Amino acid sequence: MKRNLGNFTRGSQLIGHFSFMFAAGLKLPLIAGAILLAIVSYVQVRFSLTDHQFYLIGMDIYARFYGFIELDPDKLIALKQADGSTLEMAISALSDYPSVEQAVSALWKVLGLALVFTAIVFVPAFLLFYWLLEYFGGSFKEKKFVRGASLVRLGLLKRKIWRNNFVKQHKELRPILGWFWWLVGAQKLIEAGYYIPAKIAGVSYPWRKEIEHTMLIGTTGTGKTVALLDLITQARAKGQSAVVFDLTGAFISRFYDPSRDVILNPMDARCPQWSIFDECSSISEFHAASEALIPSDGGGNDQFWVLGARSIFMESCMALVRAGTPTNAALAERLMTADLSEVHKLVEGTLAEPMTSPEAAKMAISIRAVLNANAHALMLLPTSGPRFSIRDWVRAKEDIKPGSILFISARYVDLGILSKLLTLWMNIGMHTLMSMTRTDDLRLWFIIDELGALHRLPALEQGLQTARNFAGAIVTGIHTYDKLKEVYGEDIANTLASLSRTKLVLACGDDETAEWCSDAIGKQEVIEIDEGYSYGHDNARDAVTSNSRKTIRTLALADELTNLKSLTGYIKFPDGLPAAKIKLEYKTRPIVAEEFMPRSDNPGMDRALPKPKPGPKPSPKPGGSVDDGDDPVGGDNGPRPASDGGAGIEPPGVQEQLAFDEEQAGGSGAVSKTDDPKSDQEKDRLSAVFTARGQDRAKHSLADKKAAADKPSSSKKPSTRHRSSAKETDRFDGPNGNAKRDHKSRSASQAKSAEDNPDPTKEQREGAIGSRNIEDRDDMDIG
Repeated sequence: MKRNLGNFTRGSQLIGHFSFMFAAGLKLPLIAGAILLAIVSYVQVRFSLTDHQFYLIGMDIYARFYGFIELDPDKLIALKQADGSTLEMAISALSDYPSVEQAVSALWKVLGLALVFTAIVFVPAFLLFYWLLEYFGGSFKEKKFVRGASLVRLGLLKRKIWRNNFVKQHKELRPILGWFWWLVGAQKLIEAGYYIPAKIAGVSYPWRKEIEHTMLIGTTGTGKTVALLDLITQARAKGQSAVVFDLTGAFISRFYDPSRDVILNPMDARCPQWSIFDECSSISEFHAASEALIPSDGGGNDQFWVLGARSIFMESCMALVRAGTPTNAALAERLMTADLSEVHKLVEGTLAEPMTSPEAAKMAISIRAVLNANAHALMLLPTSGPRFSIRDWVRAKEDIKPGSILFISARYVDLGILSKLLTLWMNIGMHTLMSMTRTDDLRLWFIIDELGALHRLPALEQGLQTARNFAGAIVTGIHTYDKLKEVYGEDIANTLASLSRTKLVLACGDDETAEWCSDAIGKQEVIEIDEGYSYGHDNARDAVTSNSRKTIRTLALADELTNLKSLTGYIKFPDGLPAAKIKLEYKTRPIVAEEFMPRSDNPGMDRALPKPKPGPKPSPKPGGSVDDGDDPVGGDNGPRPASDGGAGIEPPGVQEQLAFDEEQAGGSGAVSKTDDPKSDQEKDRLSAVFTARGQDRAKHSLADKKAAADKPSSSKKPSTRHRSSAKETDRFDGPNGNAKRDHKSRSASQAKSAEDNPDPTKEQREGAIGSRNIEDRDDMDIG
């Protein structure tokens, strides 16, 4: 109740205060209107009525007043006529006398005309007065712009851009077409090849600012595709070419024309035959291609495997070019699916040779795994149909039909395996554009609806910086700023955003993106007027106070951007132009082609990896069977994996064990290794040695288990020999295995090798001697 009484008191005081202030404001125009009416009425009456009419009007007023005070109504009065005669009549009948009625009627008619004339003058004057006061009051309280960005109505922005474009267009066309070039019309100028600015969201670009690139920001379903469809329509109408990344098929279904357009999608039946060797012919071009095909998203610190995979890919491509077999099939057969020994032979004599050495098989396997994971899509490309080169398409301006579009496409289900290839294609297009001659005429559009769906585009940052010199316009669309940072890293993401100088901001789906877009639209420093009200019981205490202060104002709040309706947003152009709120217009376009046509050959299902080469069979145990179940290293009873290069190299764990054995043996070299086996016989001999070693290890392992099981449970003190063996076992059992048993296995392996090779080399003889010396030391009592 107390709160309601307070609200009532506050409301009554404020209403009374504002009523008195409003009345005070109206007093001046009302007095002025009354004075005007009086003057006009006097003038009208004075010049419209005769003296006799004035006399009759006066007598009528006298008679009415006489009747009002209720005096004698039959009193006779003498009424003068117009001709000078006198007529006596009762005072009550004076008002009904015809000449008196005519005089009074003439008076009202004159006063009515005076009122109309006054209204004709006063009403517009009053409205003007009111507008001036309202404008003054509003401008006084309005924020005063000091510096920074600005936000205006869309109509004002369009007028500013039109004036700017007209001046620059006149400067370019007047020397060619004369002073009356504007009579030609925009369509005629387009047909003649002259530049006409494109429009985005219904607003014309500032003069030649398309090549300063555009970024569209908005979550799904907010209108990015609507704006891009309109841009592609304009480009095709002007005969301009475009590279369009289409992840949904929305652009293909509405624009694809088989007579002049190309679809690059390995899973689509309309995709032509494409080879990386048609795009690259030098080491620098292959290096650029490898950066796009094998990305380093996010710019992490540990890039060894990525850089190694790029090096192998680049050197292998150059080797295939030198060998005269530059095909995708040769790349897959000799690099991606071949044994490491063959890959090593392919890149022999290049910087990639050490990374494919059989001695470093584990590293080589890892590097090639990174390569195959990124380059797998190359094996899905069609091998039939017409050949197509992105480089030739971008450069052959005269050979392609006007308005040709290159669609780089994939379905969402295929994106996981094709994303690197799509990135490579887009990268090649940008690099090719930047290798052409400079020009001011818009040459090529790059339209990427969902930039985050592609991996890191190495050429994108360079393209945004320099493509304007080659008349390339890049239009990118992103859902969230966080995704852009995930792919490119925070620093590069900021660079890409700043290089796209035109921004179309639609509804944002997260706070971080909204905050970033709010900063992109801009802020301004303004002077604000704050009003204060005071009131009290005495009217003398009622007052309104105004104070000014400077403040920083955000043009579009982040919360405002997250709550925008679909197809609405803000447009921000470069060159100091103000931002404005826009509304996109959705247009229904006919479907002219299928979004996706699957290939009939089902790519990827008609090929198989080469079968691994079988290794040498191990020697059978007494009894005619081969025991491989207890081999601690997996044995050598099966074929070698294809990744070991076919050279009989032990798996990584066995290589580490061999290194440990050699270290314990003082580098005696119990087993001879060669960096480059000279013949298949040498490979078979080494494989036999390793096989025997695995069998000896298995035997020792079984013997140890049997001895442990047969050990008596008596409390008899173990012998010195047993203590020594236990200590020796504890000493050598570690991360690298049981070294003592490995020395014995080495002796057995050397014996087996001696049987297979009756003429051992010097290194083998020294290794055998070293192994026997170690075994002699093992027999000594250590404890």
